[in-house]
Amino acid sequence: MPPRPALSVSLYVLGRRCLVIGEGPAAAERAGRLSAAGAEVILVPKSEYRPELCSGVFMVFCCDASLGPTVSRDARVRGALVYVIDMPELSDLAMPAMVRRGPVQITVSTDGVAPSLSRRLREQLEHLLATNGIELDAFVEEMARLREDLVPPSRRDRLYDIASRLVIEGRVKIAPP
Repeated sequence: MPPRPALSVSLYVLGRRCLVIGEGPAAAERAGRLSAAGAEVILVPKSEYRPELCSGVFMVFCCDASLGPTVSRDARVRGALVYVIDMPELSDLAMPAMVRRGPVQITVSTDGVAPSLSRRLREQLEHLLATNGIELDAFVEEMARLREDLVPPSRRDRLYDIASRLVIEGRVKIAPP
């Protein structure tokens, strides 16, 4: 399948019902991300899946490839967004690699072309945030305080000038095999 360019967005799912189908680490990870974002998560084992479970939900995450085509069809017919693990052709969205520190969230996607690269970049970003996190935390707190102080909101464009003080040094290197 040729790559499909994706629109990167952050969805607010607070209070929305989301269905996660499957067992294992992938289902647990998706359910965990949704719960952390405030979604009402319904976790269903593969053996208990029924098409009507897709009714009245905002999103459906199918973490079992054998059910992918069925769940994709069932969810779409009922107006829900659908994600089928490792099957972008059956999905309405992708799950990019993500690293988070406080309110800072960085996602990496290769539009499904090189998921292993997304994972490796996430690992490197996690290391960067872990080793420099205290400084970043202080900077984020300063930005939040300044944002509140800049009233009216039309003056908040000055925050970009402050944010431009942030410098990430280094370069990408590819180690020999």
